Amino acid sequence: MNALLRFRTPVMAILVVVVAMAAGCNGALVGSWKADPEPKDMPAYISTASFKNDNTYTVVEKKGEATDKFAGTYEFTNLGTTLKLKSPGKPDRVYKAMYVMFGNKLELTGNDNKKLTLKKQP
Repeated sequence: MNALLRFRTPVMAILVVVVAMAAGCNGALVGSWKADPEPKDMPAYISTASFKNDNTYTVVEKKGEATDKFAGTYEFTNLGTTLKLKSPGKPDRVYKAMYVMFGNKLELTGNDNKKLTLKKQP
């Protein structure tokens, strides 16, 4: 009986995560996000982001002391492992993405393999 309980708990935890991911990864992104902590080793990074249900977004990118705002549509694909940001007139930005449910964090890794952590705002 104890062996069954030990086996069942991890299986149920994995099942909950898989079902949550399959139910709609985009829903996890909806809301406002802020870089936390702000990276010191990136010349440019996403400072704040806002994702909406209709797959549109706005982002403020920080480059030194300057900021640049852009908007467009997003895709959170491959069961939430890839985030693609599309803006008219700009090349697509593609990030490896990992949503950390516990802590409401989104970890993005760009082509340069530098990691940016965004924290969901209340």
